This record gives sequence, C-alpha cells and structure tokens, in this order.
Amino acid sequence: MADELARGHAVTVLASEVQLSPAEAAELLGLSRPFVARLLDAGDIPSMNLPGSSHRVVRLADVLAFQQQRERRREGRRQIADALEGVDLPY
Repeated sequence: MADELARGHAVTVLASEVQLSPAEAAELLGLSRPFVARLLDAGDIPSMNLPGSSHRVVRLADVLAFQQQRERRREGRRQIADALEGVDLPY
C-alpha cells in the first residue's frame, strides 16, 4: 500500500468482509461486468445470492484472492516466455 501511495496512486482501505456487486468487482478487477458474471457462474470467484433475490454479491477478500491468482498466472506465463526466448526449438 505504501508503494502505491509513493507512486501517487489513490488507495482505499476496506474491510475484507465488504460485499461488492458484480459490477463493483468488475471495476476493481478492470474487467467487464459480463465477464465477471461468467467467472461467478463458473465458480472462479465465489458469490452468494442476496436473501430472497436473484442479485449476487461477492466478498472483497474473494475478489482480491482471484486478482492475486490471476497475477501469479500472468507472471508464470511471462517467466516461461522469457525462458523460451532465445532458445532454438525445432519446428
């Protein structure tokens, strides 16, 4: 968090149990709402329906965990690409 502040980025502090709408989760992740809805449908991000409603909410902690997992996968792919760069592989 201190790094983000040092870079001049805005930082918001929220409790991890805060519940977000799919649209808010999408905004936080930088993804479209329909794509986040598909992630919720697939169970990639846990969600729960509001009592007596078809509206869903997601916990901030689950959204942040998904974001970290996504960043780890992205970093792994980058490391694989870097390792393969310059390697002469047969066709």
